[in-house]
Amino acid sequence: MAYNLHITFGAEMETQNAVEYYFKISDLLVDRFLSELNIVYTKVAANPQFYKYIPKRQHRRFRYTRLKSFPFIVVFRVQEQSVVIYRVFNTHRKPWYK
Repeated sequence: MAYNLHITFGAEMETQNAVEYYFKISDLLVDRFLSELNIVYTKVAANPQFYKYIPKRQHRRFRYTRLKSFPFIVVFRVQEQSVVIYRVFNTHRKPWYK
C-alpha cells in the first residue's frame, strides 16, 4: 500500500535552495538531484516503515533516509495514511544554519 505524500513548505524551500545552488554548477546536476530526490520520495511513500528513526531522543518520531549521490537527508514522519516530508537537509551545512 502506498501512502499519500505531503511535503512541507520548509522541505520545499530547502529543495529550492539546493536546486539554485546546483543550477549555478550545471543543469545536468539539477536534473540528477531532482531525479534522485523523486526516487527517494517514491520509495518512502511505498514503504516508510523500512527506514530508521532518528536516534536523538527529542526526534524519535521522525525517520530518515539519505540520498545516494548527494549530501542530503530526507526527514519524514508517518501520520495515519500519509508520509509527511519535513526536511531535505544538507548534511554539509552547519546545524545552526537557517
